[in-house]
Amino acid sequence: IPRPPGALSKPTAGGYALKDALGWEDATYRYVQKVLHSICLNHLEVARPYHEQTTGALTKYCVAALKEFPALANYADHWPARDFAKMYLKNIIAQRKANQG
Repeated sequence: IPRPPGALSKPTAGGYALKDALGWEDATYRYVQKVLHSICLNHLEVARPYHEQTTGALTKYCVAALKEFPALANYADHWPARDFAKMYLKNIIAQRKANQG
């Protein structure tokens, strides 16, 4: 399954919303999101955005995500797992900045 065109979380600017692009039921989406967030905490540096993660860390994250959810192999380059991580890291960093105010 190919990744949708455009930028993640920019549906009004030609991009896509992850939840809409996947078309999963709410309970499924929330469960996968929760588990992938936990995998992020185990394998990624949450103080750094996605694009600053090491290749090794991203590989470990994707391997763990696929182990937990084998159906992610149906998606080109496991894009849903990567997108969940991108948004999670972005939100953590934004929260920390807001709290430092």
